Amino acid sequence: MASPATTCSADNASGRWGLEIELPVDLLDAMQSFLRRRPGLEVDQLLQIALAQFLVQQGVAQPEVRELYLEGLFIMP
Repeated sequence: MASPATTCSADNASGRWGLEIELPVDLLDAMQSFLRRRPGLEVDQLLQIALAQFLVQQGVAQPEVRELYLEGLFIMP
């Protein structure tokens, strides 16, 4: 199985990175369905929350990551 294409770009002024990835169609459909049921949640927020949750589960102890994870627990309706 070929690995999906991924590109990253940085904006050092804002401290943010841009990420472009290819997702399997089934995963994209599930994500879009999830977002339709939660109109206040944007795709970038969902991906930040999911990545923060994964990192916390893997033992990352950075306070910024834990903060994103905890914020995600309370914004999911």
